[in-house]
Amino acid sequence: MPNFRYQALTQTGELVTGTISAPSAAEVTERIEFLGLVPIETSAGRDNSAQTGIDLSFGSRPRPADVTVFTRDLALLLRAGARLDDGLELLAGDADLGRLRSVVARIRGDVMSGESFADAIASHPALFPPVFVALVRVGEASGSLDRTLEVLATERARAEELRRKVVEALQYPAFVLVAAGGVLVFFLLFVLPQFSTILRDMGAKLDPAVEVLLDLSDLAQAHTTEFAAAAIVLPIGTWLLLRRPGARAAVIGRLARLPLSRTILMFQRTAVFCRNLGILLGNGVTLTAALRIIVDVMAAGDGAAVWGAAADRVRHGGRLSEALAANAALPPMAIRMLRLGEETGQLAMLSGRIADFYEAKLQRALERVVGIVGPLAIVTISIVVGGLIVSVMTALLSVSQSIG
Repeated sequence: MPNFRYQALTQTGELVTGTISAPSAAEVTERIEFLGLVPIETSAGRDNSAQTGIDLSFGSRPRPADVTVFTRDLALLLRAGARLDDGLELLAGDADLGRLRSVVARIRGDVMSGESFADAIASHPALFPPVFVALVRVGEASGSLDRTLEVLATERARAEELRRKVVEALQYPAFVLVAAGGVLVFFLLFVLPQFSTILRDMGAKLDPAVEVLLDLSDLAQAHTTEFAAAAIVLPIGTWLLLRRPGARAAVIGRLARLPLSRTILMFQRTAVFCRNLGILLGNGVTLTAALRIIVDVMAAGDGAAVWGAAADRVRHGGRLSEALAANAALPPMAIRMLRLGEETGQLAMLSGRIADFYEAKLQRALERVVGIVGPLAIVTISIVVGGLIVSVMTALLSVSQSIG
């Protein structure tokens, strides 16, 4: 079945674009008008996976950006007056959703079989986290699902932008460290072996550090195949291991004990906690219910007991700020701001402000780390390689003098 690219206007004048699989352009127009949209343009498109009968996205997980696009577009369709099942049907054929289309089709099937939208997306926890599901459930109960989805789309877009900046900030030091490691490996495999035999046969006096590196070079030369296999298997194994929640939690727990990592992770935890708290409270979720949801998000590594204890204390009548202060779960300034929010009844608003503040601190901290790690790696590898060259040349000079 051919695909048709369309552009349409909602009742509020917003532009909606997408792709629909239909027998003809007339059928596309009828579907768009049925959803309460005003068609502007419909053009035939091409989808290689549809024409060949092969799903090119098989075996690939949808991206977080696909979920954000789905959330935003569904909010627009619902606000334009479309029914939920019609909106899901339209989006299930939208090429902009990429790998998420098959998931949307399954969600629509669950909704058509009688499940609520919240229950349908809860079947896909890897794509829709507990906070997302809880807010959708609240939106369905209050009849404001379109506004709830708009809030979620906005927050997801903001979080993805922050994540993109963090990844970009870490790319430079990661590249420098990999390049430095490559230089050291090249020196061990191809440079030191040229001098190893000469220096040892001539009985040259070597520094202990040079002796260690010569032994390491000999070991690498004798087991080149094993080293190459390890260089391939270790990164892949590490990546697969970190995909498991338990392994990630253990790594985060260990990093949280290091001075610099502890500060950065504290900023990140504070921003995540306060952002989710502000969103949930701002959409009508009670404090105890919000904490029960957030605990599942925050409970990672050694911090699981801390967040659980804080939620239990609030559930038994305690104040949120006192519960968090008792376990030192958040920085003192964040706790003071939360206490002010409890006293003034503006906890949702102040939680959002705290999240903004600590997200900015997180970015600045990462920029400082990047500014230190990159030059430090370059200086370290320069000192190591330079020291080796000086030591080797000194040993060669001593051998030459003894022969002369």
